[in-house]
Amino acid sequence: MAQPQALRRQNRRQIMELLLTHGTLTRPQLAERSGLSKVTVNAIVQQLLEHRMVTLLGGSSQGSGRVPQCVSLHPQLGGVMGLDVQRGRVLYQRQALSGQGRQDGEWRGQPDLNGQLKKLMQASVGTSTVVLGIPAPVDSAGHPVEPNALPELDPAGLRAALHPLGISLTFENDANLAALAAARHYPECGHLAVLLERESGTGLGLILHGRLYRGALGRAGELGRTPWPHAAGSEVLEQLPEGQRREATAYTLAGLAHTLDLGRVVIGACPHVGHDLARRTAALLPAGITLSVEGKCAELVRDGATILALGLGREALRQRLEHLTGDTMGMRGEGHVA
Repeated sequence: MAQPQALRRQNRRQIMELLLTHGTLTRPQLAERSGLSKVTVNAIVQQLLEHRMVTLLGGSSQGSGRVPQCVSLHPQLGGVMGLDVQRGRVLYQRQALSGQGRQDGEWRGQPDLNGQLKKLMQASVGTSTVVLGIPAPVDSAGHPVEPNALPELDPAGLRAALHPLGISLTFENDANLAALAAARHYPECGHLAVLLERESGTGLGLILHGRLYRGALGRAGELGRTPWPHAAGSEVLEQLPEGQRREATAYTLAGLAHTLDLGRVVIGACPHVGHDLARRTAALLPAGITLSVEGKCAELVRDGATILALGLGREALRQRLEHLTGDTMGMRGEGHVA
């Protein structure tokens, strides 16, 4: 039999997961969907209210009865933000931890990248978790490494500036984030690759067995750094002349698709480049691999950054939930509805 404290933690997790999934529910709805008794749900909600993790909102009137109150995540828990950061352009998206209240935005042409990012986040009242998608590999400690197409970005300085604001900042490779977004779009496909062909370089994000594959040093997918032979020796793929670069990209991408037995390959690039790469690559792929083109690759990276930010923000909330003090729930009334 579960110990009382373990059972309380389990019941709290159930209620919080329902609120994260649905955003706002009444206490009777929480009891019905969790299978917990109304007494237990009331006790959990009271505890979460005391810790300012949820708040009560007035509900709509239902006939002559009492107006039900809705339980919602407390605004102070903070929201999340995902960004695609390229030279001269930033796309961003804000969401509540529940995934609701989506707000998209963009700014262009600011020379002081760190200063502008700091201003943007300072203006995002309530944001607690931020993920920046950047054109650079990111190591296991979350630090950008070379080659970095954004040398003007100062990761350590930005982290230091945001720490007093209570904002947790995470960096991730843009192609990896595009792969996370593609995996959400194609949940039936556990093995896929997303190629990003952008001004900042050529990158590849890999989803294997349904999980992002980062490699031993976090450099998995650096397809643009692959050596390619020519008359004078070799050159990294992303520095080849345009025509040769596309041919080399198509051959390398097709080779990976063969080797890894991928189910889908997504090419993220401007339309004329994307369709040309798709044509070249399709001629080299075996039957059974689905190939598609995504012209809005910046949006794909931004969406992947938001997905990761939601995951990180929710995990931080779950960790906080595990360590609540001042338990107000007694033994009576705890447990599941019979």
